[in-house]
Amino acid sequence: MSVDRQAMRDILEGEQLPPSVPVSAMCAKIRAQHAGRVLGFIYYGSSLRAMNDPSKMLDFYVLVDSYRKTHKNPLRALLNALIPPAVYYLENENEDGSLSTCKYSLLSLNAFERRCTKKSFLSQVWGRFSQPCIVLFTKDERVKSRIQNARIQAVLHMAEETRPLMDSPVEAVEFWSRGFRESYRTELRPESSEERSREIVSRYQERYQGLLEALYGAPDKAGLFALPAMTSLSHIWTKWKWFWRRVLGKIVAAIRVLNSAATFSGGLDYALHKLKSHSGVTIEVTEHQRRHPVLWSPVLAWKLWRKGAFR
Repeated sequence: MSVDRQAMRDILEGEQLPPSVPVSAMCAKIRAQHAGRVLGFIYYGSSLRAMNDPSKMLDFYVLVDSYRKTHKNPLRALLNALIPPAVYYLENENEDGSLSTCKYSLLSLNAFERRCTKKSFLSQVWGRFSQPCIVLFTKDERVKSRIQNARIQAVLHMAEETRPLMDSPVEAVEFWSRGFRESYRTELRPESSEERSREIVSRYQERYQGLLEALYGAPDKAGLFALPAMTSLSHIWTKWKWFWRRVLGKIVAAIRVLNSAATFSGGLDYALHKLKSHSGVTIEVTEHQRRHPVLWSPVLAWKLWRKGAFR
């Protein structure tokens, strides 16, 4: 059965919305931080779903053309290439006096495209960006097209890694909820992955219904989709892959959080606070470790792992 890519593109384009004033201001500040290097922004996460809730931290992926030219610190550029993305924290005072906070992840456009495909084992990018998000302030239409094409690949990859886990026929909510549940289980998250995935899919049920129709054709009168037949070997292999994604994904996520601690004052304490909120585990750190969190990140990650922070 052929995939209707145009229908998928129409769905992704249809979810684009104009940014709020605080979002635009924050993007402008980020662009100024990395002058001449930013190719585009992808706005996603809980603040996008909550829309205009000032208490929510803004989440962006910032796509750049070069790590070396983007980072002032050569070590940071190297780490961004080896353990992408690099995560930064930023605050901005809005015109009305309110304060916006932001976490943004730097990734090259080439790496983003690659990590939306089968070339990427871990689901951090293709799992996240097969969900609703807004593409903002791209350098030109060609860049925007590349981002949207990559997101189509992310949807295709997520479906491919979910299909062997499902029985046919199936409802759209059940299909996508299962895929996102598996993806969330590879991350450091405090909430139930099953509850969270079902909530998100149900909120955008029409979107996910349309995507599954573009992939597998129209549902029957009961709203059930007939999926391509899969072998028992495919089922076992897919479950095995998701198991290893859970093992590796949490370790990589923890190292990434600790590496990001070097990007702003008090960053290590911020990172440890996030890990505690996700896992309930924390550790004591020395002043030397606070001053050099990147240098100490492997040791700190090992201590956290031994206490069960990544399980």
